[in-house]
Amino acid sequence: MNGLIAIYNKKDLTKSNLKQLLNKGLDTLAHRGGQTRYAYLLDQQLHYVAQPNDMKALCTLPTEGDACLAIGSNSQQNDASHISSYNEHLLFFDGRLFNKTELYGFISTNETDLSDAEIVIRIIDIFGIYCLGWLKGYWSLVYLDVKNKTLYGARDHFGNRPLAFCNTGNHFALASESRTLYSLFEDVRNINQNTIIGQLLWGNIGVSDQYFFKDIHSIEPSHFVKYEMDSGRVSVEKYYTLMFDQNKTCYNEASEKEYTDKLHSFITDTVQKNLSLIDGTLAFGVSGGLDSSILLCMAKKINPSRTYIAYTTTNNYDGGESLWAEKVVRHTEVDWVKVVCTAEHIIEKIETLNRVHSTPVYNPSSLAQFRMMEEIKKQGQVVFIDGQGGDEMFGGHPAYFPLFLQSLRRNGEWMRWWKEWMQVGNSGLTRKEMVMRRLKLWLKENYFNSRQLAKKYRKHEYESLIPMMLDAFFSQKPPVYQIRKELLNDALFESHTIFLSNILRWGEHSAASQGIECIMPFANDTDLTAFVFSIPSSYKIHNGWNKYLLRKAMTNIIPDEIRLRKQKMGFYVPEQRWLNDIAKPVFDTIQKMEDPEECINKKFILENFSRLYISKNPLYQQFIFRCYSYLLWRNGLKN
Repeated sequence: MNGLIAIYNKKDLTKSNLKQLLNKGLDTLAHRGGQTRYAYLLDQQLHYVAQPNDMKALCTLPTEGDACLAIGSNSQQNDASHISSYNEHLLFFDGRLFNKTELYGFISTNETDLSDAEIVIRIIDIFGIYCLGWLKGYWSLVYLDVKNKTLYGARDHFGNRPLAFCNTGNHFALASESRTLYSLFEDVRNINQNTIIGQLLWGNIGVSDQYFFKDIHSIEPSHFVKYEMDSGRVSVEKYYTLMFDQNKTCYNEASEKEYTDKLHSFITDTVQKNLSLIDGTLAFGVSGGLDSSILLCMAKKINPSRTYIAYTTTNNYDGGESLWAEKVVRHTEVDWVKVVCTAEHIIEKIETLNRVHSTPVYNPSSLAQFRMMEEIKKQGQVVFIDGQGGDEMFGGHPAYFPLFLQSLRRNGEWMRWWKEWMQVGNSGLTRKEMVMRRLKLWLKENYFNSRQLAKKYRKHEYESLIPMMLDAFFSQKPPVYQIRKELLNDALFESHTIFLSNILRWGEHSAASQGIECIMPFANDTDLTAFVFSIPSSYKIHNGWNKYLLRKAMTNIIPDEIRLRKQKMGFYVPEQRWLNDIAKPVFDTIQKMEDPEECINKKFILENFSRLYISKNPLYQQFIFRCYSYLLWRNGLKN
């Protein structure tokens, strides 16, 4: 894991100015690679100001003279294997490749010990920037094309590694985290008020968490940003598009067997590929859910002699997921660490969490994730395996089920529709809950606009925000384009290609803050993902079961109690009890904290707090938590 940064000066600055910016930026990324630093400084002609014979130490440069571009990184390795210069190009690479052997075939070399960075820079030199689509694995990179005076930043296909950019009057810059850019440049600190309103009102983690600053942008998965130095032109382009089955194919039992057998093979392969890249003891997050259990059980089957440690968050009320996780631990016979989380941890950790994520924390479950990373670091592991991405690929969220039923009806599969309706309980939802979900979806699509929905279903939350800010929010289009969803695969495609990276960043940033590399096998393998999305929608929910094919493919891999578990919990926390426990500090914080953006109607909140902040009103309690987190985050930006 490396922290990457690149800074281009559009106006004349001395080397000392640029070195100061570079070192300050690397300070903010120290958790991503420790104190081992590497850097290049270049002048206006993109000649190296001082090019070292090797890159095993940060260049010591004189302070006089001009410099135009600085590219640097923090690294956990004791060498510069993540950096490569070749044929007037320079590459800084953060990540790992699965298909090095395949890529060797494209570069016509007898060398067999090239680093990932050396392979990538040669591939780009031969085939151009769009060959990024050939790279299989998880990564972000900064690439300088000296011949064409062009700087690139890019992320992997599904957003496992972060990379942000900004373009100001004086600088174009790239960094692994947005808070680095915020700390360096005053003119990118404008807050996006619409994002704040959307986050507070709806709490939609998938849509808005990359857009809190108007002038700091996350590079989207499967995209690169391109900065042309001569013209100052900035463009963002896509290098890969995930194809998915859009046919209204009916379920066929014979095809099911073929799909499940292939899926079993693909999952075995992706776990094998991820394990082979890492040496030493591995930490697994184990919630007792399907995805995390699959990864640990499959790893144990592939390499039973390797040391694995399972980590599960628990709490002081109901034990959380420990009862389910214990079944997996007993099945695999691995060591088990239970990480205790309490309401007190929220008060203690939330400001750190907000800083780590560069955004206000949405809900207390983020605390459980962060506490797990703290314990993994304490125990001495440096790699964490996470199950994120499975729901968005296989159809794990309850919200997918109403759309699936709708697609059956539109396809005229009435017998199948009735069968699925009668077995809806296997999804973890009751028929009443399913009707309510479908009704809300229909009202949203056909009757109410967003403002009307907010007034009807978020009445008190709506009244707790400033009317002028609400007017501005509802007058704007949503920041993320949403595709028309007629089939389950449409919704899965949207979730996996648009929203997933926003969810992955919470685990990635929490892990990185502790110097831990976070690996997500269900989100980093293009071969697995492409196969799953080639399967028709009709096979992904069946007999009331979501993730149907995945459950079938994992027969005899994980305990049946887990494989056939109906509840979906994720990083479970006793949210309602915790929110009750922290009512007073939340009230006190809202009362004393300033709201510079004037988004929150503090007078209404404080006057109605004891009446509305109650267990019978969980949506409002969650809203107040977001207000509390936002105020701490916003005021924390001053530091």
